[in-house]
Amino acid sequence: MKMKLSYAGIYSVCLLFVIIFSSTRVLALTHCRPEACVSDTTSGPAASPKQPVYFAVPLATSKPVVDGKLDDDCWKKGNWAGHFVQFIPNEGAKPTAQTEFNVQYDHKNLYVALRCFDSEPQKIQRYSGARDEFAGDIAGINFDSYHDRRTGFEFSVTAWGQKIDLVLFNSMNWDFNWNPVWKVKTGLEDSAWVAEYEIPLSQLRYSNEKEQVWGLHLWRWINRNQEESDWEIQSKTGPGMLYNFGELRGITGLKKSQRLEIMPYALGKLTTVENEPGNPFTKGGKIWGGNVGLDAKIGLSSNFTVDLTVNPDFGQVESDPSVMNLTAFETFYAEKRPFFLEGVTIFDYQFDKQSLFYSRRIGHAPSRTLSSDGQQFVSAPERTSILSAVKLSGTNAKGLSIGFVQSFTGNEFARVSDLTGNEHREKVEPLTSYTVMRIQKGYHDGNTVIGGMWTATNRFNDDRNLDFLAKSAYTGGLDLLHHWKDKKYYLEAKLIGSTVSGTTEAMKALQESSARYFQRPGTAYLSLDTTMTRMSGHGGKVMIGKGSKGLWKYATGVTWFSPGLELNDLGYLKNADQVDQKNTLSYQIVKPVGFFRQYSVNLEQVNSWNFGGSFLGSGANVLWTSEFSNLWNLNASFNFRTGGLDTRILRGGNAMLMPATFGALGTLNADQSKKFTGGITYDVETRALSSQSSYLLQPFLTLRPARVLKLGISAAYQHNHDILQYVTTADYQQQKRYLLGTIYQQTLGLTFRADLNLTPELSLQYYGSPFVSKGNYSHFKRVISPVANTFYGRFQEVAYASSADGSYGIDENGDGVSEYRIDNPDFNFFQFRSNLIARWEYRLGSFVYLVWSSERTANLSANGNFLSGAFRQFREIYPKNVFLIKLNYWFSL
Repeated sequence: MKMKLSYAGIYSVCLLFVIIFSSTRVLALTHCRPEACVSDTTSGPAASPKQPVYFAVPLATSKPVVDGKLDDDCWKKGNWAGHFVQFIPNEGAKPTAQTEFNVQYDHKNLYVALRCFDSEPQKIQRYSGARDEFAGDIAGINFDSYHDRRTGFEFSVTAWGQKIDLVLFNSMNWDFNWNPVWKVKTGLEDSAWVAEYEIPLSQLRYSNEKEQVWGLHLWRWINRNQEESDWEIQSKTGPGMLYNFGELRGITGLKKSQRLEIMPYALGKLTTVENEPGNPFTKGGKIWGGNVGLDAKIGLSSNFTVDLTVNPDFGQVESDPSVMNLTAFETFYAEKRPFFLEGVTIFDYQFDKQSLFYSRRIGHAPSRTLSSDGQQFVSAPERTSILSAVKLSGTNAKGLSIGFVQSFTGNEFARVSDLTGNEHREKVEPLTSYTVMRIQKGYHDGNTVIGGMWTATNRFNDDRNLDFLAKSAYTGGLDLLHHWKDKKYYLEAKLIGSTVSGTTEAMKALQESSARYFQRPGTAYLSLDTTMTRMSGHGGKVMIGKGSKGLWKYATGVTWFSPGLELNDLGYLKNADQVDQKNTLSYQIVKPVGFFRQYSVNLEQVNSWNFGGSFLGSGANVLWTSEFSNLWNLNASFNFRTGGLDTRILRGGNAMLMPATFGALGTLNADQSKKFTGGITYDVETRALSSQSSYLLQPFLTLRPARVLKLGISAAYQHNHDILQYVTTADYQQQKRYLLGTIYQQTLGLTFRADLNLTPELSLQYYGSPFVSKGNYSHFKRVISPVANTFYGRFQEVAYASSADGSYGIDENGDGVSEYRIDNPDFNFFQFRSNLIARWEYRLGSFVYLVWSSERTANLSANGNFLSGAFRQFREIYPKNVFLIKLNYWFSL
């Protein structure tokens, strides 16, 4: 079947969305308060009557000196407020110690003073930490300056004086990658620790109204008690923290924010590599480099900001963790680059671990790989160069949020030299444009939020060697979140679509990719179309349930991804061609009961089908989370998956009937407030008929030998035995042979961390992670009847023999003669990655980085002992070292 764009299908999807929206509009008019139904353009939602209101005053004295001493004249004036209420663990109770605060302002800054009383000041935990790290006692203030109940800008500080800044979203989600430029200092008094802030108004976004009305949240964390108290009344049973914010009033006459922040950078880099004989690209073993670039932040108004980066470099970013991926699917890596992290939450459009925007696509490794062999030497770039990127984000006074990203990556070339020294270049990645746009609009006091998202990837390719890449790819989505009955119930709906075009080679590659496998035999609703030049698909999610107001929550819904859906040019899609029906039920307590400070139980049940109507199986999961009165916590989950069809195991072959699986996962953590603490994670999985078993043990220890030093070590050991591990697909007598094998795999990873934070502005961090994974295959099996009623009737074990070149000859009929050969799948992978980063904020917002990154990677001999063999060969692996110095300078106009 050709997967073509169906206008009738698009019309049906759009009609479904209109019906859903129309229905929820009726619900909104039915359940909202009369005053909220009058207009969608009110100046802002009214505060809940139970929540407090604070009135800030203009600064009437000289501005305070931010030194952590509340002895300035201004702090003798203004409004001191307090009366905090406990949130964790005993919701609504009186806190162990009280807190008070004072907020004043002028035309440039907000000034905040916090005083955290403590009857046992010697027990205040003033632990050092990196920026945005929760360490020791903490206090903070959060402004919902849009007053839309959807976004809160938080400025917190540890008792030691380290900044924690973040953006808060409902229900309780955080984005720590927002890094505004502001001042804060902490100090000690006789029976309290104090914090003194200066927050530039240019770092906030707010309306142009003459009289500002903001949401306001203040909180305090007493680490030794694992206790949080808040100025306003918060509840874990509510729909989200922002809905419970109090109000900040009294700020009037603010000028329109016209801000321009510029941060140029320069860096120098030395890379050392092994000097390979005859290789002109490694001659001398040293590669010198340098770069310059620019970051800028432009305030178009008080509520919209443009972020710009030109020729960025992210050499100070920590390495990705090592993994051994034996599946057909791409490994998902978290984003770590500052430009793509800050404010990226507005572009969040994901469900069931699929996403329209996966920012790691921008600047990825080149799509075409060339490697050195006996006939040529190759020097290829590790990643595509980002020429520039622009990001627009903000929310207007009427609650309309807009996000826009445009980025260009350049043509990339590999340098190729033959054995005589003749050199030429080959293109490995074309010039590419990436565009993302996101809009959202809130209505009826935040009860209804409607949004949309659109992405575009366009490649400008003139090289036939890159015809396997799509020329253009577009995705779009509509989303709706509606609450009613005081946000007790909710309806969530998302609809997405995609269309991708390119050469027949590119479309064939997409059809045969692990996300869909159109070439699978026995699928009447799918077929591989070698003439296709465009592929389209759709997906969606509808979920309805009770999300707040009470200890019980529940929901039911359906998610689907059509076979032709494709998101991977700028998003992340693991599986298409699937429909999941899901039911959830949860229960939690909000006050201590017996020896529990808190606990919750969550149940989830899923049923799955493909678009051909074949049942793929059912699954159930039970999750238990708890914290004890001694501040230890225990989390455990148990999951069961019935037997069912696996459409991916043969990687383009028939769907195969697989046995049921059972798994258990849990963690036990000691009191995290102690200077010496630790924990352990376990993960066990078994498959029926003794066809698979695996377990993972992951202990960790953390030690604070001094206030400024934290040491950590963790280990992860995994053992895997699977008699149905995919090996390869062979061709014999014009037929496909799908081969499975029994794998015995051991994996060990260690992670060492050392954080030395001499001051909040000067730190030294080390990360080192050796990783080894060894797998040996045996008992090769040819799949003969993948859906046979009996398990052992689905495959037939074949004889095999190794040869001098390391390959295996496969003897299907047992006559002692090999019909075909396969590569030896055994592996013994070793990798060691480390980073040493010195960071100094030498002036406000400006940094110097000194970085040493090292990597050793090799596929070692599969012979010998798992551990001793790997580490014995460790010294023989030549490291790739990168030494980097980077300087940036922040200033504003």
